[in-house]
Amino acid sequence: MLVWSLGPLAGAQVTVSVREPLLLQVGERRFQLQVGSESISGGGLELRRVQGGLRGTLKGQPVALKWNEDGAITGRAAGASVQLDAISRAPQPGLILRGWFGADPAELTLTPTGISGSVGGCDYSLPMAGNRYTGWRTCDATRGPPAPVTLRIPDNLVPLGLTEEGALLALLLSDEALPPAPSTGETPGVGGSGTPSP
Repeated sequence: MLVWSLGPLAGAQVTVSVREPLLLQVGERRFQLQVGSESISGGGLELRRVQGGLRGTLKGQPVALKWNEDGAITGRAAGASVQLDAISRAPQPGLILRGWFGADPAELTLTPTGISGSVGGCDYSLPMAGNRYTGWRTCDATRGPPAPVTLRIPDNLVPLGLTEEGALLALLLSDEALPPAPSTGETPGVGGSGTPSP
């Protein structure tokens, strides 16, 4: 396990009957995911964990991702083609995801001290702070202003394989899961002063 096990180290084992959700917040948008041994759900995401893949829907759109023992992740996620390679940072802990997510190049580095890089057309800088990753998401100006990001992965999350972690994290940070918010003052169909656009 990589990212999911990167939370603060506990001094003792604790048995918890209910698993805490994974929390992802970007700006004002927030969702929680329940990660179970057979499924992952929440925030418009309904996935089944299958041998070597994830299948289901994201906001009603199909998701079919698969990976092999070499770390190649391929498939589709809500209309976006996915071609990523999960590369171990051995001997150091961590993982690098490199390839394409939709029409955008992706390169995301996941380590015990932070998550950085780009996926889905946005850049992330999320150092570990306390028991969560916190930092910023920056997209090009047409996709909205920079937004604060918090990712909390609970200590008692169901274990995931290294490549599965990478695939799920790329999906969560992509435009398909969390599209950038419109720029401040811009609401589709509404002018800057709150009046309808012509």
